[in-house]
Amino acid sequence: MWKKAVMLSILGYLLGVAIGVIVFLSSSEGSLAKSIPYILLCGIPGCIAMGSTVVYDIEKWSVARATVTHFLITFLCFYLLAFALGWFRFGDSLFWTITAAMVAGYIIIWLIQYLIYKRQIRKMNDNLQKRKSGWKAE
Repeated sequence: MWKKAVMLSILGYLLGVAIGVIVFLSSSEGSLAKSIPYILLCGIPGCIAMGSTVVYDIEKWSVARATVTHFLITFLCFYLLAFALGWFRFGDSLFWTITAAMVAGYIIIWLIQYLIYKRQIRKMNDNLQKRKSGWKAE
């Protein structure tokens, strides 16, 4: 699981940096050389969000527990970084907009995962039922 977490973290970091480059290019403020530290820091939220998806691989955990755990890890780390870098302040409109978007996103993630698992379980139960009925007929 750790190997997977590291690989996903690296991928997430690269995606975060790519988003930082896109934001820099779309805003075209300042020089690229001065923006490199900012662009590199943009990878950290991606690293955390992608790396912590391994909580969904813990078989003993429910979808709700994995989703809440991933949300808390991502939410807390992102906000600590955002406050430290001065991206926004606690309670301003951007704070509430991002918080609402994250909560909505995680509700959607939970719902999709729930429906996927429910379908997989129904399929397994149907297969078991077919096997049971096949054994009785013989």
